[in-house]
Amino acid sequence: MKRFGKLLSIVLAAAALISTLAACSGPGTAASSAAASTPASTADGAKKEITVGVSLLTREHVFYNNIETALNSKAKELGVKLVVQDANQDASKQLSQVQDFITQKVDAIILCPTNSAGSKSMVELAEKANIPVLTMDVPSDGNTVCHVSTDNYKGGELAAEYLVNNVLANKKGNAAVITYSEIEGCVNREKGFTEWIAKNAPDVKVVDVQNYSGDQAKAADVMQNMLQKHADLDAVFCVGDPAAMGALSSIKSANKQVKIIGFDGNAEGVAEIKKEGSLWVADVAQDPAKIGETALQAAVDTVNGKTVEKLIAISPYIIDKSNAK
Repeated sequence: MKRFGKLLSIVLAAAALISTLAACSGPGTAASSAAASTPASTADGAKKEITVGVSLLTREHVFYNNIETALNSKAKELGVKLVVQDANQDASKQLSQVQDFITQKVDAIILCPTNSAGSKSMVELAEKANIPVLTMDVPSDGNTVCHVSTDNYKGGELAAEYLVNNVLANKKGNAAVITYSEIEGCVNREKGFTEWIAKNAPDVKVVDVQNYSGDQAKAADVMQNMLQKHADLDAVFCVGDPAAMGALSSIKSANKQVKIIGFDGNAEGVAEIKKEGSLWVADVAQDPAKIGETALQAAVDTVNGKTVEKLIAISPYIIDKSNAK
């Protein structure tokens, strides 16, 4: 009987212990409950290392160098692994890079397309692999999750407004545009410029628009051609600083006084603007660091299931002698 009593006491004690543990942890154990509620990653990707593949348009332009620097800095902050490639303005090379990203099973892809038209196929390849694609600076004709870039049309308007109000005497004169037809953002700069003038400056004529295809040497040739065709040209708007550098060399060689407004805000352009008597009078400045940081944050947010804006526009601004540093 005593033995039975001791056995009963042991069974009751064990039951009490089990009951106590169950009461503390609820359904299942505390550890399993916590594991079930923990997300795969935090909002900034700290819990799970996110890998993002990036294909830059080129590394030969300081603008994209600045974007890459910002991407690397932001990646360290967010705990993200970056795989950055240079497409070198070659669509076939960029396609191969996207295919490599898919093979590597990256979590997201950020593209600076070499050409807006035709990049849709890359986006669709990634979509089939359930990899979200974002673009920065240059948009794609594919259905991307998000596009981050300068408000290029607004930048063209700023250039036109500055030309009319600060460069041309009595708001009259002849202007030309050196554009970059293969890149949609640059075409939007051109449109912003020409359409603002058409609406707001009836005495200013845009007498010529020519393409330089992103080649500084070609921009010099284009400018030379414009000077030969239009002896009374007052100013030229260049949709990128490389175009402005090429134009400047031809204008100087021809001993002309055609004023230049560029677009990028690169250091070499700012240095020219600061020179006494410079023909390069102003530049529409972009913020490449903000573009890179914003694009990577949007990629991380997308991977973590957050909704991001389809278009994130970064405002440009004018640099001239009054604020050039």
